[in-house]
Amino acid sequence: MNRFTIALGTAALLTLSVGAGSADAISDSSKRYIGRGISLQANAWECNLWAKACDWKTSAKVYKGSKRQKMSWVKNVAQITGRGGSVSIGGSGTGVSGSGSAGTHSFEWTNKNAWMADLAGQARSGYLSLVWGIETCSHASTHHEYLGVKGTASACAG
Repeated sequence: MNRFTIALGTAALLTLSVGAGSADAISDSSKRYIGRGISLQANAWECNLWAKACDWKTSAKVYKGSKRQKMSWVKNVAQITGRGGSVSIGGSGTGVSGSGSAGTHSFEWTNKNAWMADLAGQARSGYLSLVWGIETCSHASTHHEYLGVKGTASACAG
């Protein structure tokens, strides 16, 4: 009976360490007021537990009070940094550009005449590589020509 309990506990622990659902997330959010009742929010999210792959997401969102505020442009720059061994980092989406070195990659998207800009991707560990994790940062910026309002905000998870 004790061996069964230990085996069941070990199997549950192994299942948790291999899977990475939304409950196993690390996130950060930062909101800055930029004038005329308008705020810019930067959000960063990444998985917490992972074996070979980890999803990441960042967003830049603009609000006036609790309502969405359309701006001349909203820009989101995601900076993903691998910790430890070999990590490949990818991003996806129309109009998304990216660059980087072996350990750090940046992806950016500028959304015009909009209230938000979201980015997402995945980090994957190399073959037989020990990866300690990633750090996901969102650097948000926005501008409204007519209102003369602009600002920046940043958030980092990991």
